[in-house]
Amino acid sequence: MLSPVTITKQSPFLGEECALCKNPLAPGDEVVVCPEDSTRHHAHCWRANGNKCASYGCRGHGEIAVPESTPPEPSPAQPPPTSSHQPPATNTNGRIHRTAHRFGCGQGCLLVAIAIAIIFFSIGCFGLWAIADYIMLEVLGWQYRVPETSYILPQITRLLFF
Repeated sequence: MLSPVTITKQSPFLGEECALCKNPLAPGDEVVVCPEDSTRHHAHCWRANGNKCASYGCRGHGEIAVPESTPPEPSPAQPPPTSSHQPPATNTNGRIHRTAHRFGCGQGCLLVAIAIAIIFFSIGCFGLWAIADYIMLEVLGWQYRVPETSYILPQITRLLFF
């Protein structure tokens, strides 16, 4: 049985993210610490995930202990404590719908693949232009531009050899 911890304003867990819903832990939240890898979960997130850890590959699990004394009901003059986050939404299958809040491995790999594709595309376009330029100038004899070597090459050879 796991004991939930209530977050206070002095709690070291304050502001950390829940491993499941990725919302920050706020004062008044009940938090469960995974017995295997010590990741923190909201108590309702732990229950919604089948009483097990949401970290990939972690096998931590356990039922949450029910406190022996129930907290007193808030008086009508006091509003009930509110939390700064929403519980995770569930779809029709009862599974948790998680939203990504961070730049993950998949997004990083996608950006690298796009950058490589752009580089290969640029090299390919230059190669196609060079082939077309060679065919028009040398094979077909179309002088659509002035060859650059007619002016630059004599200048370079004069500087190097004279």
